Amino acid sequence: MKKTSLFLVLLMVCGGLAAQEMEVSSDAIKSDTLKNAVDSLNVTAPVDSLQNATQKKVVPAVKKKVELPTLEVRNFWRLMQNFRREYNAQLERWDDIYLLITGIRPNPDYYKLSMPATYYEAPIEQAFSISDWKPQIPFIKENVLDAQLPQVADLRHSVQVDKAVNRQLLSFYLSYPSLVKQNEENLKGLKPIYGEVLVNQPRKENLLDMMQNDELPNRVTEKDLLVIKPNFWTFGGNGYLQFSQNYISKNWYKGGESTKSLLSGFTWQANYDDRQRIQFENKIEWKLGFITAPSDTVHSYKANNDLLRLSSKLGYKAFSTWYYTLSAEFKTQFFSNYETNSDNLVSAFFSPAELNVGLGMDYKFIKDGVCNLSVLVNPINYTLYSVASDRVDPTKFNIEAGHKRESVWGSRLESTLKWKMFSILMWESRLSYTTNYEKVLGEWENTFTFTINQYLSTKLFVHGRFDDGVTREEGRSYFQLQELLSFGLSYTW
Repeated sequence: MKKTSLFLVLLMVCGGLAAQEMEVSSDAIKSDTLKNAVDSLNVTAPVDSLQNATQKKVVPAVKKKVELPTLEVRNFWRLMQNFRREYNAQLERWDDIYLLITGIRPNPDYYKLSMPATYYEAPIEQAFSISDWKPQIPFIKENVLDAQLPQVADLRHSVQVDKAVNRQLLSFYLSYPSLVKQNEENLKGLKPIYGEVLVNQPRKENLLDMMQNDELPNRVTEKDLLVIKPNFWTFGGNGYLQFSQNYISKNWYKGGESTKSLLSGFTWQANYDDRQRIQFENKIEWKLGFITAPSDTVHSYKANNDLLRLSSKLGYKAFSTWYYTLSAEFKTQFFSNYETNSDNLVSAFFSPAELNVGLGMDYKFIKDGVCNLSVLVNPINYTLYSVASDRVDPTKFNIEAGHKRESVWGSRLESTLKWKMFSILMWESRLSYTTNYEKVLGEWENTFTFTINQYLSTKLFVHGRFDDGVTREEGRSYFQLQELLSFGLSYTW
């Protein structure tokens, strides 16, 4: 309707111009001339209405010789006809989604508008930013000399284009929020394709060789295949070296002793995951800490934290996030530990040593970079307690007096959690519960790491233990507790 109205207006203008240049002596000649003009413009408006309008304005006069439209009028009609033809052609090209438009040089500054509707953070930040705002002080006059100096061309074209694109995107977000399906966070993991693209020039085939060849011409043979096997192994770990120090003078009113402590730790993991059925996890870790002992007249320092542990799990996917799992764990310590003011050996290397082998199921919940939870349930579990040294009391480690080894069948529950609670706080927890349905051995290890930067951190280690299979001293509980707070170097790879 709008197009028809536009052409009617243009036609009326043309009629007025033509009426000034030509005088018609007959109504028939006048009608024929007007009809030819309308046909040349390809306008579908009724001709009778135009004739009536012309008849009202032009009074029949004396018959004169018919004059053709002037050159200017004919050029104007031709211009309008070409405009209509090009306008319709442009509309058809716009509606054709399969049309390949060539000749347009791509500009990477407008990539946000050429991609599917995506939510970007830059338009929101730009809308709330005040970086370009400057206060206007009415008491300071403008420097006239600065305006007269020759100005350097603005080289921030890409920055200005990006700001304009951000304003357009913000308007689009507000007007059509339901059309924005993609998020900028999902695009951060995408990587470009590196390397050169090699194009092999096709060689001319000999028809006789193709007829004698047993292989089809378009079939890919084994020698033409390049198979790249994915790497399902991932490796990682962390290490730390931390210390603490406490000084108390000899005449301190509450008494006490000055102490120094050193704590080191190392963890290394090698995991296999084919993303389909099989998972194979391996981990080795040690913790080693020493503390000075001023009250011990025999030893100048003691080992307050000593652990060497190797663990392995082989899982086959059952359903969802559950895996049939065969697990094994071995742990012992490095150095010997003695009683205070005595040479009585309490523990040593392989004294004690503990081995757990179980068969069960493992539940996993993994959220990359935030949480990693594993709950292992072994209805069938075998535990071997061993003491290698003759100087160590075996009854403190679930072994009967006079024996060096003890085999126990039962069940076991083990849960490990690694949770990044905040950007600077990481919580690592390990809970194990082993029982032969007569005795219980439970341990709960918690490590809170407060990260200062990439190389400095503070660690709080809390270890609780319950063991009712050992000999309990009178007045003492089966529950044991160890806590250590330290500060120092830390690195994760």
